[in-house]
Formats: sequence, C-alpha cells, structure tokens
Amino acid sequence: MVIKRADLPQVANSIMNALHEDEIEIINELYEACQKGNMERIDELMELLLYDIEEHFLTEEELMREAEFFAYPMHKAEHDGMRKEVKALMESWKKNREAQEISNFIKDRLVPWLILHIARWDSTTAIHLGD
Repeated sequence: MVIKRADLPQVANSIMNALHEDEIEIINELYEACQKGNMERIDELMELLLYDIEEHFLTEEELMREAEFFAYPMHKAEHDGMRKEVKALMESWKKNREAQEISNFIKDRLVPWLILHIARWDSTTAIHLGD
C-alpha cells in the first residue's frame, strides 16, 4: 500500500472525498501489481486509472462550472497537467513495459501530487461548493 485513506486530506464536499477514496484504491492496486510484476493486471489497472482520473477530474470540473467557481481555470490547469503526465506514462508503459517506471511515478509523483492538490485546490473548491 502506497497511500492510506487516512493520508488523504478530507474536504468539505462528500462527492469529492468519495472520488479521492476510489482513486487511491486503484492507485494502491496498481502499485501492488507493479511490485509483483503482474503485467496483465498492470494493463487492466493502467486503463482503469486513466478512466478514473478523467471521470474524477471531469466531475470536479463540472461542479466548479455549475457553481461558477472563481478559480476554475487554475484548478483545471492542474488537472490538465496530471492528465498529460498519466497519458505519457501509459504510452511509455505500452512501449517499454517497465513496471518500475509506474511504481516510481506513483510513489514519487502521483501520490505527493494528489495529497498537495487536495490540500491546496480541492479544499478551497469544496468550501465554495459546499456539500
């Protein structure tokens, strides 16, 4: 397990909290599959992670637009940056099949980014959105 539910900052919006909790389950499963070298499972979970991140970000972005959240462009830009990184990781995975690259990305980039993003952007967004 690379991230525990208790490691996630909670925000003032239950939908956002649920999105984050679902995502860390996928992240943990993918990290474990990488540690075990389970290539088929990595394939499945990389696809699932891409889908989940897109759904997570689109849901938050829709909520922000509906609420006319003032910082929507900046928050979306953060999402767009991570979208790009995860898509690049997927392309690298398809080409090189290096499980360690995914493990390193999860541990050194994705998890720290997620925690910081929740604390910095999602917490402010959630206060604006309410529950």
